[in-house]
Amino acid sequence: MGLGDAETVLARKNANFVIDEAAAEAGLVRSIAAPGRSGMRRHEAAGGRLTLTPPAVLWFRAHPFNFVRPMFGIPLDSIAELHDTSRNVSRQMQVVLQDGQRLTFVIWGVRAFIERIDRARAAL
Repeated sequence: MGLGDAETVLARKNANFVIDEAAAEAGLVRSIAAPGRSGMRRHEAAGGRLTLTPPAVLWFRAHPFNFVRPMFGIPLDSIAELHDTSRNVSRQMQVVLQDGQRLTFVIWGVRAFIERIDRARAAL
């Protein structure tokens, strides 16, 4: 799984991937949450990095010190929509896939990053 070398990276940002029940059900990660039990958190987050590469893929790779370490690529042609879902001081980007799956990332510079992804998608 290639994340691209420094010369082929279009954009790279530190980000947190919100691991909710939908992400766990989609097989992106094995959630450590215990959904449905009172007092338990319904989602977790993994810190890492989002990387946009010229082969038209948006990669997420968790830092090695996370308990849960997801690593996955999202082909740009599988993205239906990108949304800035920021609230208050929490900067969030939601990626909606063609199959309806929604992935949420906490990331600074949401609008600029969405613009970079949109430019790469337009070049496909």
